[in-house]
Amino acid sequence: MKRKIALFDFDKTVIYKDSIFILYDKTCRKVPGFRVKLFLHLVKDILSHNPKHLKTTVKETYLRMLEYYSPEELESFVEEDLMSYAFPEAIDTIHRLKEDGYFLMLVSASVDDYLRYVKNVLPFDHIIGTRTDAAFKLVGGNNKREQKVDNILAYLDANDIAIDYEHSVSFSDSLSADRPMMELTKNRYLINSSARADGFKHLRWERPSR
Repeated sequence: MKRKIALFDFDKTVIYKDSIFILYDKTCRKVPGFRVKLFLHLVKDILSHNPKHLKTTVKETYLRMLEYYSPEELESFVEEDLMSYAFPEAIDTIHRLKEDGYFLMLVSASVDDYLRYVKNVLPFDHIIGTRTDAAFKLVGGNNKREQKVDNILAYLDANDIAIDYEHSVSFSDSLSADRPMMELTKNRYLINSSARADGFKHLRWERPSR
């Protein structure tokens, strides 16, 4: 069945700051000595892993902080912390598209461990984040660039949904990171971006007063 799809990135698109750094700041306040502990882990992990996988190594090291949170605490983190960084225009756009009958998908490199709880506060039909195992290691790769496209299409195919290209929309702050995803839709909006490319429109969203 063909449907109008709305694809959203999360960090710096729905919220104006990287969510992993918001969690990092919270963890530094929650866990005494965490900043030093993380730094030592970073040095050890970077020296002991393949330089080709440096970005994954750094991300997995940061994700160690998830061990300090229960599912209930991560749920509260999304509702009380992350959403305080949300662009008001993003919230309005998401609700408007939902009312207009779009199938809303949040697709982000942020981890599913907390991203899943965005559904509690925003009406997304499906959320795809980077998956982790019990040790907070990445499962199936980082959900970015072409991996986003693969994950979106796999979900839609499994649910017998086809993208109505002409009427579908996508939103991201990063042309370089999300161009493959955004090219699944005809209508593409870059948020607060200086990048220029044919077929991409620009929106300026303002940070909320916190």
